[in-house]
Amino acid sequence: MTGGNQLTVAELGEFRLIDRLVESLPSEIVARPHLSIGVGDDAAVWSPTPGRLCVITTDTLIEDVHFRPAWTDWRSLGHKMLAVNLSDIAAMGAEPVVATVTLGLTGSELVEDLVTLYLGMADLAVGHRLVIAGGDIVRSPSAVTLSVTVVGETDPGYLLTRNGARAGDLIAVSGTLGASAAGLALLEDTSGLKSARTAGLLIGAHLRPIPRIELGNLLARSGATSAMDLSDGLLGDLPKILVASRVSAEIHENQVPILPSVRALFPDRFQEFMLSGGEDYELLFTVPPGFWKSLAQEAKRIGSTITVIGRVVPIDGADPEVYLISPNESRRAVDASAFDHFG
Repeated sequence: MTGGNQLTVAELGEFRLIDRLVESLPSEIVARPHLSIGVGDDAAVWSPTPGRLCVITTDTLIEDVHFRPAWTDWRSLGHKMLAVNLSDIAAMGAEPVVATVTLGLTGSELVEDLVTLYLGMADLAVGHRLVIAGGDIVRSPSAVTLSVTVVGETDPGYLLTRNGARAGDLIAVSGTLGASAAGLALLEDTSGLKSARTAGLLIGAHLRPIPRIELGNLLARSGATSAMDLSDGLLGDLPKILVASRVSAEIHENQVPILPSVRALFPDRFQEFMLSGGEDYELLFTVPPGFWKSLAQEAKRIGSTITVIGRVVPIDGADPEVYLISPNESRRAVDASAFDHFG
C-alpha cells in the first residue's frame, strides 16, 4: 500500500473513502435542523418548509466529455459540478437546500484529490447554506463520472419558468456572454494565447462559473415573466423559452454584453462565442418594460449586472424564430438550436 497523499481509492476502499470525504466537509453543510437524517443511512430524510414548493435538478459531468483532468484542478472541478446545478436552481427563482452526490470512479484516483474535489463543493455550499446529505460511490470502468442532485425551495407565487414570455417583454441577460467558450478555446490552444494577461480570467470563467442564486430570487420577485440559465449558449437556449412561450424574439447583436478581452484575443470568433458559446451559466430572462428600471436598480444593489439585449415579438408562422439585428440595423432570421449530446 502506498503512503501519505498517494493512497488510491482502490487501496482505501469504498466505505473508508466515504468516511474520509464526509470528514473533509465543514459541519454546517453536513447537518442542519431540517435534515432529520443525513449521511450514514440508506437515505437522507429532509423536512421541507411548509407551504413552499420543491425544485429539483440534476447534472452529470463525465471525464473527457464535460471536463479533462489535464485542464482543471480538483477543487475547481468540485466547484463546477455543484455550480451547474445551483445555476438551474437560480433560474427557477429558488434557493438551494439539500444536495446529494454520486461519484463514478475507476479506483486509481488519489484519495486526497477527491477530498480536494469535496472542498471545492464545500466552498460553494457554505455560501449558499446548502447541505450535502449523502449520495453514492460506484465503480466506473474507464472514466470519472460526477453527478449531483440539488433540491431547492421557493414560494408558490415566485416560481420562474420558461413559458411566461409575452410579446413586448424585454429580453435580458446577466453578466457577460462568451467568456466560458473563450476560456475553453484557450485551454485547447497551442499557439501561446494562454500567456496573454487576460487569459486567466477567461479560463476561470470556464472552470468556476458563478451561479446567480440571489439574482434569480430577485427576478422572481420583481416581475420577470420567464427565465433559464445559459448552458448551451444564447442561440441554443433562447429558443427553449420561445417554444415554451409560443413567441419569437429579436436580439440586437451590439447589445449583447461581452468582455473586451474576448474580442481582443479572438477577433474572428468572438461573435460565435457571444451568441453560441456554452457554459456561461448566466441567467437569460424576460421582463415587461415597466419593471426594468426598478429591477436594474435592485440588481445593481446586490452586485449583479443585467443588460437588455432584445425583445419578445409575436410568433409569425408555425414555429418561433430568432431574428438577429446587426449593428447596421439589418434583420435576419438565424439558425438557433440547442446543443444535442447525441447530435
